[in-house]
Amino acid sequence: MKKILDQYIVKKFFTNFIYIIISFTVIFIIVDIIDNIDKFISRGISNKEMFDYYILSIPWYISIALPMTLLISTIITFVTLQKNNEITALKASGISIYRISTSLIIIGIIFCFISFYFENIIVMETSKKRIPIEKKLKNKKSFTTKKNDIYYHLDNAFIAIKNYNYNNDLGKNISLQFYNGPDLVSRIDAQRMIWNKETSNWNLEEVNIRNWNNGNVSFSSLNDTLINISDLNPSIIKKDNINPDEMNYWELASFIDKLKNKGLSYTRWSVNMYFKTAFCCSALIMILFGITLSITSPRSNYTTGIGLSIAVIFLYYLLIKLGQSLGYNSVLPAFLSVWFVNILFIIFGAFMLLKTRT
Repeated sequence: MKKILDQYIVKKFFTNFIYIIISFTVIFIIVDIIDNIDKFISRGISNKEMFDYYILSIPWYISIALPMTLLISTIITFVTLQKNNEITALKASGISIYRISTSLIIIGIIFCFISFYFENIIVMETSKKRIPIEKKLKNKKSFTTKKNDIYYHLDNAFIAIKNYNYNNDLGKNISLQFYNGPDLVSRIDAQRMIWNKETSNWNLEEVNIRNWNNGNVSFSSLNDTLINISDLNPSIIKKDNINPDEMNYWELASFIDKLKNKGLSYTRWSVNMYFKTAFCCSALIMILFGITLSITSPRSNYTTGIGLSIAVIFLYYLLIKLGQSLGYNSVLPAFLSVWFVNILFIIFGAFMLLKTRT
């Protein structure tokens, strides 16, 4: 009987899930078309490019809609069971609310893994393919004038720029490391770096230089100096710099290892990496909260349940974004900054579920 019960609940859940995820995706696309149709026309973007843009956007919209979809699907499934007095009948036959919830809790755990790979493989790949069309869609005048944490790997050098202003080609807090094979031979740290158009070189100010030679280290300081980096100029920086939002979990982990080995700050990158795991676990959290909200909300009341789900989603996103900011500013450790929200929600959801007793 319990196997039949699981199949029945799972079928109801996925029926709701499919309808809701499709509805959210279609709504997102329609809203985006209404918002951007004039830009598609004014930028001369073809119908094929527009079609490709939205096809490639579907995985992204699904990933955004997934937590809300899981939450609402769970609520509708349980409220429907209550409305039909099926929950009451199951309790009367000796089946606890914990047992009724088991199949959906398992689905939540499975969705955590599905979401992780979906986000880091499918969403990332389709997002990269969408970038050329996005660049055409965006007004070049709206291009951001400043950028933080820019990193470059050249043939024999690694360059880190903490802050860069595209308007005057001014970089602040720069570190340049030069290698001979795997060996570090020189490191230059400068407070400022500005492009010299006349010489086509970078002018470094407040410079500290360290050179390694046969195990010996020499130090020197300069007020300013010119340096020629043939593979790096302002146009390259504007065109191509590493964006953590365009890197999957494994790329971030590999890049963080490189930053660690070079003695550079990697806090922001670690926060982004841990966020990719923490956000995937929202699948289990939303299902857990969906169960507790549908049980504790008024019987047969879809409106109340869905209203509460919107409040939960809003609070979750607010806290996880707050955690990210605290992590970026090193107020909290990178892992804890994004995971404390999940831990808090899981504890609270489990506590509310345990309070139902039967």
